[in-house]
Amino acid sequence: MSLIIDYTSGFFEAAPTGETVGTDPATIGDPNFANVELLLHGDGTSGSTTITDSSSNSVSMTVTGNTQVDTAIKKFGTGSIQFDGTGDQLSFTNTGFGTGDFTYEAWIYPNAQVQSFPAFFVVVDDASSSNRVTAQYDINGQANKFRLNVGGTSIYSGTKSTGQWYHVAVVRSGTTVTFYLDGASLGTATYSYNVPSHTGYIGGNTGRSSTLSFKGYIDDLRITNGVARYTSNFTAPTAAFSDQGTTVSATSGNVFNHAPSGDVAYTFSNPPTTGSAYDFTLKVTPSATVAITWPSSVKWSGGTAPTTPASGETDVYTFYTDDGGTTYYGFQVGDALA
Repeated sequence: MSLIIDYTSGFFEAAPTGETVGTDPATIGDPNFANVELLLHGDGTSGSTTITDSSSNSVSMTVTGNTQVDTAIKKFGTGSIQFDGTGDQLSFTNTGFGTGDFTYEAWIYPNAQVQSFPAFFVVVDDASSSNRVTAQYDINGQANKFRLNVGGTSIYSGTKSTGQWYHVAVVRSGTTVTFYLDGASLGTATYSYNVPSHTGYIGGNTGRSSTLSFKGYIDDLRITNGVARYTSNFTAPTAAFSDQGTTVSATSGNVFNHAPSGDVAYTFSNPPTTGSAYDFTLKVTPSATVAITWPSSVKWSGGTAPTTPASGETDVYTFYTDDGGTTYYGFQVGDALA
C-alpha cells in the first residue's frame, strides 16, 4: 500500500476526533430506578389479566376476580388496571421497607361509591391494625373523600368526584408519613414501624375481605423502597413513569460525568447501528455510599464488574460497542482518583 500526498493542494494536518461532553446521565431516565420495587403501567390488550411489572425486579402479580387491563380509560400509555368492586385485587410479595423511607404512588380513578373500607392500595399489611397503612376512597361517613389510615390515624381529603384521575402518593421520610393528593399535602402522621416482608395488595382491602374492593381504575403505580421522592408539595407527574434508570445516551456525546447520591441502575441508550463503532468514558463520583447496577450487556475485563467507588471517590470507566449495543466491553481505567 502506498500513500500519495499532493502538496500542491495545500497543507495537511492530522487531528483526532473531538470528544464531546454528553448530557448528565442523572437528567435522563429515573435516577431512583434502582430503588423501584414495583412499577405497573397497566398497558396491554383490553381484557387481559396479565399485569406486568416494569421494574427491574419483574415481580409476579397474583390476579384475583375480574381484575384486568382496560384500554378505554387510562391516564398514560395504552391502558390502566380495572377493578369492578366485587372481589377484584392484585397481590404480590413486598420485600419490606424496614425503618427506611418509601414512596407509594399511583393515579387513581374512582368510578363509584363503595361501602365500608375499599382500599385502592395497601401500603403496609400487618396482623396488628396499629401497623397497617392503607389508602382508600369512599368510606362510611366520609363519602367521596380520599383517606389514608396510618395505624388508626386518619388523614382525609376534601370531597372529590368520581370519574376523573387523581395522583395519590404516600411518602415516609424518617418517621413521618405524608399523604399527597395531586401534589398537595393533605397531612402527616408519625409511623416508625419496622416493616418486614409482607403481602402487598392493590385494589382490595387486604386478604381479610374480598367484598371490600375498590371500584375504578389504577394507572402507573410505582413503589420506591428506600427513597422519599417527595418531601414538600410538588407538581403531579405529567408523563408515565420511566422504565429506565440513569441513562447514558450515545447521541449526546462520548464523555459523561455523574455524581450519584443514591443507588443507581445505569442504562446505555441510542448506540449507533451494528458495524459502527462507539466508545465512551464515564466518570463516577458518588456523594454518598451507593450501589451500582450495570447493564447486563456489559462484558467486563476480567469477567467481573469493578467495585463501586466510595463516597467522594472518583472512578473512571470506558465502554466500547460495535454491534448496536448488544454487547459493551467495559474497562475500569481509573480507581480512587484524587
